Amino acid sequence: MDTLLAVLTSMMLSYAPYNATDVLIDKEEAFCLAQNVYHEAKGENLAGKSAVAHVTLNRVAHKKYPNTICGVTKQAKYRTNWRGYEVPIIGMCQFSWYCDGKSDDIQVVYEKIHPGKPIGPNMEAWKQSVQVSLLAMYGVTIDPTSGATHYYNHNISQPSWGQVYPVVAILSNHTFLIRND
Repeated sequence: MDTLLAVLTSMMLSYAPYNATDVLIDKEEAFCLAQNVYHEAKGENLAGKSAVAHVTLNRVAHKKYPNTICGVTKQAKYRTNWRGYEVPIIGMCQFSWYCDGKSDDIQVVYEKIHPGKPIGPNMEAWKQSVQVSLLAMYGVTIDPTSGATHYYNHNISQPSWGQVYPVVAILSNHTFLIRND
């Protein structure tokens, strides 16, 4: 993780749209946001990735959710496994990637042909996820979801909570909703 934080730090410098010295961004929080954007919107365009970043930040600002990015992205029901570790219960997370039973190790992004040389679309998706996350955290981008706190892919699911919250945007394959309470 230290190596990935170093990569993230170097990307923060290269992707910052201006010298935002007055904006302090916690590296671990930035990593959690980039990781969420990557896993939730890896195949989306920049607007789709930006929408996921903003939904995550909108939840941080909402009183019904944890007040940190990492808290929001890792919000789940947990259980103790046979080794004594607290692990998320499969299917009981706010973001599906976090508790789908698959490894969330971002090293998967760094598929290698030769040691130290990342390749493929995963690396590009990771770079875009970092870029979009930092721009959202710097407050440079406009929220394309109009304050949404929830979203779902309307082509593959119709969740029950999709009838509870008002729809505020439809972008590409996703419907965005807002929790007003």
